[in-house]
Amino acid sequence: MRKLIAPLIIAATISMPAFAQQASKESVKELLKITKSEQLIDQSNEYIYKFTASSIEQATQGQAISAKQKKAIENYSQNIANIVKRDFTWEKLEPEMIKIYVEEFTQAEINGMLEFYKTPVGQSTIDKMPIVMQKSMQLGYTQMNELTPKIMQETEKLAKELKAKE
Repeated sequence: MRKLIAPLIIAATISMPAFAQQASKESVKELLKITKSEQLIDQSNEYIYKFTASSIEQATQGQAISAKQKKAIENYSQNIANIVKRDFTWEKLEPEMIKIYVEEFTQAEINGMLEFYKTPVGQSTIDKMPIVMQKSMQLGYTQMNELTPKIMQETEKLAKELKAKE
């Protein structure tokens, strides 16, 4: 039995690096291409623009806005859109995304994802994920809108308690 244990330990030790092989940059690039990551960035830019417009609309709701204020808001929205379009690009993000994937996933994991995303179910997942993410973000936004008054109430309560104990 002792003669069998030593070779098993050696074999396990030798084979461990094969299981934990670092993902190659090329395979990660392929995964990012298959998962249409660049298109997600474009969609994110559009979402940021819509979110900014929606936030401004909510902030000014019910208020009379002068022509100058309206123009300032339009300029602000356009400036935000330009900043996002210029600075939130795939060219800037791709190298960092590759680095993250290489650091966090093994080659075997990347291979598994590639295999999955090449299937019809994988492609369907890729196509539907932006919608799922958008709906999830909207759900989170809605929940935070509902929670904010409660959080503010608790904050005011704490401030009063702290002031009373001075």
